[in-house]
Amino acid sequence: MGVAETLILGAGVSGLAAVRSSGCIALEAEPYPGGICRSYYQKPGSIDRLPEPPEDGGAYRFEVGGGHWIFGSDPGMLRLLRDSAALDQYERKAAVYFPGEQRMVPFPLQYHLSYLDPGVAERAQEEIKRGASSGAKTMAEWLEATFGPTLTRLFFGPFHERYTSGLWTRIAPQDGYKTPIDLARVELGFRGEDQTAGYNTTFHYPRHGLQGVADRMAGGEWIEFGKRLTSLNLGRSEIEFADGQGARYQTLLSTLPLNRMARMAGLETEHEPAPSTSVLVLNLGARKGPCCPEMHWVYVPESLSGFYRVGFYSNVDAHFLPRGSADRVSLYVERSYPDGQRPAEEKIREYAASVVKELQSWRFIGEVELISPTWVDVAYTWELPGSNWRAQALAALEQKGVHMAGRYGCWRFQGILESMRDGFNAGMALRAGGM
Repeated sequence: MGVAETLILGAGVSGLAAVRSSGCIALEAEPYPGGICRSYYQKPGSIDRLPEPPEDGGAYRFEVGGGHWIFGSDPGMLRLLRDSAALDQYERKAAVYFPGEQRMVPFPLQYHLSYLDPGVAERAQEEIKRGASSGAKTMAEWLEATFGPTLTRLFFGPFHERYTSGLWTRIAPQDGYKTPIDLARVELGFRGEDQTAGYNTTFHYPRHGLQGVADRMAGGEWIEFGKRLTSLNLGRSEIEFADGQGARYQTLLSTLPLNRMARMAGLETEHEPAPSTSVLVLNLGARKGPCCPEMHWVYVPESLSGFYRVGFYSNVDAHFLPRGSADRVSLYVERSYPDGQRPAEEKIREYAASVVKELQSWRFIGEVELISPTWVDVAYTWELPGSNWRAQALAALEQKGVHMAGRYGCWRFQGILESMRDGFNAGMALRAGGM
């Protein structure tokens, strides 16, 4: 077992950026780069997931982790992406869908109260005006204090119950910028003047898919694939992989989820480890239904199948469809699960049948040509009220020469550009010997 000066764990977008800026080798569990930010192609009737579109153009394009749109305006990281692919820019089209009423309300809900019944809208507006969220300790408390009981019962409560897999009553408030609140805009929306707001009002996407970006960023001989980490010995600076091989290091830069790294390292911290949720992404190719939304994605507070969001790849761009299939739709459906509790294959098939039936009852889709489930083991990260676990875990690993980077490594929500910047900066520090 030789000793490497520096190793990078993970070849998702953060790891790839670190490789580009440091020149160090990355070790990746999967046989391809990109992590959950990767597209694949699949033909109806086939189980094969292709890395490139077939010559006849007869495949749907899907993504491993659902719709990963590139939001933000980091000029440096956008230039890095444009070095690898042509990027197109889009104006967000999102909504909240209430199936019982067949009501589509533009997002953010609080800025489009005129789309609700007048009595509900007036009550919600008055509650928002009286809101005071400064003392809220949990996400549930923060949502009700900020948006009032009416909107919480109508949307924020049932949606976050599904989105967090039941954690919303335990976890701390976070990511408030996702649901902005501005009383002037609430008033304008109440009067019927639509207000666009949020962190992702515009976004980019590579013209030829995320997999092209990942492959070009990977380039060369800088990544070893099939290296799934199974153990981490901080005292001996050793790591072992599922293939039975191991390595020793002087410095380790990891983009793997912080909770997994802490668990493998056997870290003991004062506070309970923060929770995360997994997501089952159901990618579907189908005939377009008569009520198929024109939105890029819709948030769903209530669904019989338990999902919380439906996204429409092909409403972003037609290149997600097989060639000449304007009457089709390429979409994804997201359902959250407690950390790592992936359902058995039979349960996934039952769930998929339930989703198809429900979407067909809404007339979003017609005949289904392709069902392609994917699993994101750590999809969303959360923090507990008053907990210092994240900072303690990061500091404990840092003291042993293990540095964390990226969305999951640093345990905070961020987009692709921010994750790339984290990795790029960490790689530059490695090159300069600053770690």
